[in-house]
Amino acid sequence: MPLALLFEILIVSVRGYYQRDFETKTLASANVIAGGISKSGVMDTLVMNPDAGADINAAPGQDAGSNLTREQQANQIQQFDADMLSKSKEYSFRILVLDNTCRVVGDSNMSENGKIFVVPEVVTALRKNGKVTTHDAEKTVYAAAAITDKDGNTDGAVLAVASSAAIYDALDSVSRQLLLLTAITAIILGVVIFFVSKLLIDPLQKILPAIQKMSDGHLNERIPVSGRDEFAELAAAFNEMTEKLEQVEKTREEFVSNVSHELKTPLSSIKVLSESVLTDENAPVETYREFLNDITSEVDRMTSIVNDLLQLVKLDNKDTGLNLRQTDVNKVIEDILKRLYPLAEHKDIELLYEDVRRVSIEADEMKLSLALSNLIENGIKYTQEGGTVKVIVDADHQNAFITVQDTGIGISEDDHGKIFTRFYRVDKTRDRETGGTGLGLSITRATILMHNGSIRVLSKEGEGATFIVRIPIHHIGKLKAAEA
Repeated sequence: MPLALLFEILIVSVRGYYQRDFETKTLASANVIAGGISKSGVMDTLVMNPDAGADINAAPGQDAGSNLTREQQANQIQQFDADMLSKSKEYSFRILVLDNTCRVVGDSNMSENGKIFVVPEVVTALRKNGKVTTHDAEKTVYAAAAITDKDGNTDGAVLAVASSAAIYDALDSVSRQLLLLTAITAIILGVVIFFVSKLLIDPLQKILPAIQKMSDGHLNERIPVSGRDEFAELAAAFNEMTEKLEQVEKTREEFVSNVSHELKTPLSSIKVLSESVLTDENAPVETYREFLNDITSEVDRMTSIVNDLLQLVKLDNKDTGLNLRQTDVNKVIEDILKRLYPLAEHKDIELLYEDVRRVSIEADEMKLSLALSNLIENGIKYTQEGGTVKVIVDADHQNAFITVQDTGIGISEDDHGKIFTRFYRVDKTRDRETGGTGLGLSITRATILMHNGSIRVLSKEGEGATFIVRIPIHHIGKLKAAEA
């Protein structure tokens, strides 16, 4: 429908343009003829002989008021008639020459000579000594131009009568062809739109049910991927998203299970110890004291787990910001080593420190100290007696680098991607001995990521481990001040 309307507007515009052009050309031709008659002076002869020479050769002599003999007048009229016929054929319209009384003194059809021919266009041209054109409902153009003498007086007018039917017929033919083309185009567009919509809708009909199932909790839903178009990319992206969501859900379930297990173990120990104390009424004081010490130890372990979990929750909270200030990394490391020296000395482990250069960064000193402390303490815990733990501080013009190397039990390459998972332990047989909760590296990684940094591990089983921490010297991003 819009296309048909557009074509109709186009046809109307083209018809109007050709109509105005035809009127202009007709009027211009009438004006040229009028100018030629004015210059030739034939108008006087035509006025005196309105019948175009019917009796002009009847007798020799000269008409009163004329400087031409009858023979000369006859020749002049004959030449005029020939010119009229020639111009009529040239311009393809009828030419009428009228005097100032609207009497026809020249007709290219030779049929109206001597008759009074009053038409509005001629009257207007005679009255205004100008030119005028009209176009009637019969598709006929009337163009009138005044004929003037050498003094500028109006002697008569030229009326050109032309039919524009041929133009209308041609435009009507074009219009019909355009309408036919519109119909064909509409059909083709309809077919194309049908198939294109089918191509668009069919993949969506596969994707939408999958999205609905996923929203209902079926995270194992997948969409078959075929082809290489945008829908195939969308299906692949959907599948990737569901895999990640499924992994997140699996991680959440494992986390809940691990938390439950970690809390259940000390609770079970506390319950057993409490029941032992209650059932053995005659137990010596030393036994009570030993059992109570064990209960206290398990409570401390539970407290440690809960505190670490709360710390992780705070780090996971996107609204928790960093209390940034200029922090001396070397001093932070030195304070941590002083605090951990007794633990290392107890295991006869040598603590080494190398400050390649003094480094100051924008950081949350408390959170950074906790993260690096976890890293160094893990190195001490998982290094055998007589081993070495070394800390190196270095920097370039953009980042600070803290490297922690140990000669401990090492980490297998298969475990590199898991060690930052919550409650994951590399040496599960030593978790009681080390007393760890399995959350230290998770806290360390989360803290470093909050500082827009990164952490990576280089290690092989039995060959020790090297952790490299990178933190930007200048923190980038909007941060909220952390609560004191």
